[in-house]
Amino acid sequence: MNKIVVPTDFSKNAASALRYAINIANHFGAHILLIHTYEVQSRTGMLINVRDFIKKDAETDLSKVVKSIKTSLHHGTTLEARAIEGPTVDTICRFAKGVDADMIIMGTQGATGLKGIVMGSIATGVIKTSKLPVLAIPDEFEYRPLKSVTLALDSEVTNNPDILAPLIELCKAYKANIKILHVKKEKTIALVDAGIDTFLSDTPHSFHLVDAEDVNEGITRFVEEEQPDMLCMIRRNRSFFEQLFHSSMTSKKASHTKIPLLVMDDRLTDD
Repeated sequence: MNKIVVPTDFSKNAASALRYAINIANHFGAHILLIHTYEVQSRTGMLINVRDFIKKDAETDLSKVVKSIKTSLHHGTTLEARAIEGPTVDTICRFAKGVDADMIIMGTQGATGLKGIVMGSIATGVIKTSKLPVLAIPDEFEYRPLKSVTLALDSEVTNNPDILAPLIELCKAYKANIKILHVKKEKTIALVDAGIDTFLSDTPHSFHLVDAEDVNEGITRFVEEEQPDMLCMIRRNRSFFEQLFHSSMTSKKASHTKIPLLVMDDRLTDD
């Protein structure tokens, strides 16, 4: 874990996500890139250069944030801040890819659990757009070291072991165990990707099966019972998680799992 991009809108939740990112970075001596994006809709003939004013104002706020958290950086962790003009989601994703970041860590702006992530927020847009791993931190979540992580899987095969690299790296750094969860709907055969066992051979892990008609409810129930420190999913072209983005969740029971959600992308093509 060398580079972590942390977007901020200077909100309370963004500050909480930054604190989480710093704690992660301190385990690796990583470099944090704190970014604030802004858009300018100026009118011709204006006496004030709006663009320069907005950028300067953003840089001032970023400097305050950097100053306030500088003493929290340990073990070689470094931090730099940048104000970047452009549409928020596209700018975050483009920047993270351009600097070859290992992960994007950001707050969910008041959203909680799976439903919160899916129903809308900047985090949703970044997860849908980015090919890099995205760690979404729920509103008001207080950092705690990773001891147990739940990896919710569908029955699709994971051909690229590199997809799991950020999860494995985190678990090794924290000496955390991985609980691999598969939600089995009634009258269906339970199929779990056997290759996962090989990919995680050097990481403590166990397999768990839950019967539930609704996958979201099955994951929520497992998380409530097991109390993991993080929930992880692999986003594929035809996976449960992908379906969450392309179907209405308004009639389904809300998931209020207030723990960080790590999404790793394994789509063959972009949407």
